[in-house]
Amino acid sequence: MFSFNLQFIVFIIIALVSTMSIAKENRSKAPTLKDPSTVPIVQNSSIALMVRKNSDNWDDFVKVGTIATTSQICEVFSHPFFKGPLKNHELLDTMNGHFRWDGIEASTLWINQKFKDANAKKTRGLSINKNTLTVADQNFSACLKQIKMKKPKLYNFIKYSFLHYFKNDTCLEQRFKIKKKVDDNGNITEERIPLKKKSCIHFNYNSGDYSYWNSTTFVLMLIWKEAHPVLSKIFENGNKVMNVRLIKRNKLIEQKRLAEEKKKGELQKQKELSNTRKQLWLAYKSRNKTLMEQVYNFSTTGDLEGTQYNYWVEFKKCVLSNRRQSIDNRNINMTAFRIYSEIKNKKIKMISSDGKFYFSTYANIPIDRLQKAWKLAFNKCPGKSSKF
Repeated sequence: MFSFNLQFIVFIIIALVSTMSIAKENRSKAPTLKDPSTVPIVQNSSIALMVRKNSDNWDDFVKVGTIATTSQICEVFSHPFFKGPLKNHELLDTMNGHFRWDGIEASTLWINQKFKDANAKKTRGLSINKNTLTVADQNFSACLKQIKMKKPKLYNFIKYSFLHYFKNDTCLEQRFKIKKKVDDNGNITEERIPLKKKSCIHFNYNSGDYSYWNSTTFVLMLIWKEAHPVLSKIFENGNKVMNVRLIKRNKLIEQKRLAEEKKKGELQKQKELSNTRKQLWLAYKSRNKTLMEQVYNFSTTGDLEGTQYNYWVEFKKCVLSNRRQSIDNRNINMTAFRIYSEIKNKKIKMISSDGKFYFSTYANIPIDRLQKAWKLAFNKCPGKSSKF
């Protein structure tokens, strides 16, 4: 009996050992489970630009292209269109604040064609899936942040000329809220909790309308890798328009500069002439006048000396000039010479009937004294005579 019990116990022990061995072997063949947080999640759509498909299923999206990387987006702004003085862009036409030039409509034509090829839904509103917006915004925001740091003037130009919805820069920075805690000893600690990032892409500003050039059209083309050659051509056309107008503007500026220089030169000449005339007048005024000079000065100004702007110089015997005209007293018809006053305009006129001599003045000159002066002038330098 004892022997039987001993055999039974040995059998049970062998069975248990065999069972444990099999279990151990099975455990060694089972797959090892990893921590879910360490398993990489492959998102093929992270580089795909997905838009709503042309179907009745509202959640059905189709790939139309590839989302541009940060460096690819920033590369767009290395185009010559963005390299010149930013004030030159004021030469381009705009409508409601948006640029307009021949060829800029290529953006809308290209988008429509690509949507058609991919059987994407063409509506007034732009429908892009959430993952596309998230990835595109990350790349777009990173590019804007780089440009803001390295080229602030270019950043402002992009902001005010292409992104009309851009009211502030909060979308470029991660925002946090502060949560305070206190322990049993009264010590206060603060915890920064990240808030949801504000998107730098705002298609709803234009109601998602890409039927003309606006911020929606521009940003969509910018985040769409395959659209960049089209964008390059668009900016090339804009650059051509700007350069043509720049040449025209510079030409007008140069013409204006030359006109101003000419005017300045003429003013300088007038000033010099005025100084010369003043010097001549002072010299003339200080010397004794000839009889003929006194008669002519008296007849035109009422003063024997004349005035600074009207005085006569006898530069040859009997020939006088006041810089506007020259008169040879010997050519005046003495017989037909008349002096009379006009009551209508209170002028005193001296006229020769041959039409070659004419004087008039508003100076209040006694006619008898004027007649005596001309009698002396004709005695000094006799004029022509006729029978009547």
